Amino acid sequence: MKDLVLNAQERKNDEKLSEIRASKMVPGVVYGKNKENIIIKIDNSDLIKTYRLAGESHIISLNVDGKSIEVLVHQFQKDPITGDFLHIDFYAITRGEKVTTKIALSFVGSSAAVRDGALLDEQIKEIEVKTLPRNLVDFFEVDLGRLEKVGDIIRISDLGIDTEKYDIINSLDDVVVLAFEPKKEVIEDSAPVAEENAETNAEEGK
Repeated sequence: MKDLVLNAQERKNDEKLSEIRASKMVPGVVYGKNKENIIIKIDNSDLIKTYRLAGESHIISLNVDGKSIEVLVHQFQKDPITGDFLHIDFYAITRGEKVTTKIALSFVGSSAAVRDGALLDEQIKEIEVKTLPRNLVDFFEVDLGRLEKVGDIIRISDLGIDTEKYDIINSLDDVVVLAFEPKKEVIEDSAPVAEENAETNAEEGK
């Protein structure tokens, strides 16, 4: 993926957050180890486009009034109805120092279990890791071809993640995806009821 650049403006302490949001901007903050906090505002549409590409595991070059800062998205709040960002926190990285972030999972391949009628339950969509910035990737792959029959499970420990590069925060035993048999619809036999009704009607007709 190409380098991502996002423009931001430093905001004043007395600016009201409601007015910032009304102008289609998103208030935010940049912080990091041994770094001074910077309060900022960003165009909402630019932020949405950048986040779709970057997620929380891709380094963004944040241009704050002409000064470039390498950051990762750390936390954010969104409007549950519109999907617009309400606030965002960026973590300013330092090359050579580990960062904690979440890396998405990409489910690839074809499952024999699914071809035989099973369904998949994807229980984890991302994994939290601690690693050096140079090791950050857009995603870890999950090979669904490992699911050959109903009951087969893929755990984090099965993904082959290099634990020398990545300190995995999740438990290695956590289930990522499993193949299960769909519930069969039970159709009750109505014949006995129909026969009983027929007998009752016959008795009443005597």
